[in-house]
Amino acid sequence: MTLFHGEFRRGLRPLIAATVGAGCGLTSIPFYTHGVFVVPVAGSMGWGRGETQFAFAFLMMSAIVTAPAVGVLIDRFGARRIALVSIPLLGATFGGLSLSGSGIWSYYLLWICMAVLASGTLPVTWTRVVNTWFDKRRGLALGLTMSGTGIAAALSPVLAASLIETYGWEVAYRILGIVIVVIALPIAALWLREAPRTSQDMLKGSAGAGVRLSDALRTLRFWILGLAFLCVSVGIGGLITNLVPMLLDRGLDPGSAAEYAGFVGVSVIAGRLVTGFLIDKLWAPGIAFAFLSAPAVSCLLLSVGLQSDVWLAIAALIVGLAAGAELDLIAFLVSRYFGLRHYGAIYGAVFVFFAVGSGFAPAVFGSVYDRFHTYTPILVVAASLFVVGGSLLLLLGKYPELREQKPNSVEVRD
Repeated sequence: MTLFHGEFRRGLRPLIAATVGAGCGLTSIPFYTHGVFVVPVAGSMGWGRGETQFAFAFLMMSAIVTAPAVGVLIDRFGARRIALVSIPLLGATFGGLSLSGSGIWSYYLLWICMAVLASGTLPVTWTRVVNTWFDKRRGLALGLTMSGTGIAAALSPVLAASLIETYGWEVAYRILGIVIVVIALPIAALWLREAPRTSQDMLKGSAGAGVRLSDALRTLRFWILGLAFLCVSVGIGGLITNLVPMLLDRGLDPGSAAEYAGFVGVSVIAGRLVTGFLIDKLWAPGIAFAFLSAPAVSCLLLSVGLQSDVWLAIAALIVGLAAGAELDLIAFLVSRYFGLRHYGAIYGAVFVFFAVGSGFAPAVFGSVYDRFHTYTPILVVAASLFVVGGSLLLLLGKYPELREQKPNSVEVRD
């Protein structure tokens, strides 16, 4: 209990800063509001839903390159410096989406610019800071950190829908860009700092021990992690960004559809905290299986076209819980199986799989709708992917004792 109080007492301010940063980051507000913007942007520009949704694929495809690169930069220069540069660039580029021309490639290009310039707001930045302050309660601390995205998921769709209805989608993009900077930048400047090296060295799997990226790439565990989160991210990315369009097709008004999207955000917060609490006490891959395979039920509920508010709420709740668990689990599993010495680089490499799945899923879901005028076929595929992805993580085995491994796979500070 003393350690519990000690870790949270020492790391509280960095934890708050990381939580706010995660809530305002590249995979948060842009991701959770994209589904709200799809219909008005597509309608205004004369684009199809699949075409418009494909913009997010460009963002995540760009992250395939930028995530590993920013991970290396964070390992070298520290998370604080990277964050303070990237937060203003995210606000500017997200607001810059309002400048899209009539050609859809201008819209795509703006998303690519956002991915490149704001990559320092990816979860690797915030989780790196938190991992240096916490060990025994690392799961809960990561859950609290990533609950920032849950708060954004609960509030930003409703805010975006209100702004679009009142001012139009162009002004809504600009206002949200300003909100990101005003909220995140001052807190990061004041409180976002990694733990001193002397404190980090006291932690299991500290900055003094960890597998090199080149060694991680040779392990089966790395590829299990990557493939599992590729499968799961396809389902979660597609469901969240297409939930509002799905509900609009059922006759719900935009405000009510956005409320369901906000409900996903509330359950994301619950998923973050519950997952974080459980993985500190139980074997994390087992918890991952339970949370990440469950959205198969949501896919089936949505595919049969149920109109009941209760069933829609249950479907949204399960998706939110899985979305809440996903990024927490990536951060926790990378730190436990590969250590922290090269955490940024390895996290960035695993994030590539997440980026591919999340990036292509919105467009794939939208394209299936454009072709068949229903989401049912892709929902059946997504249900299968959830089961496969969750099951793969059961193959990871027990956590390694990183300090005791051979020098060719672990670096231990002299």
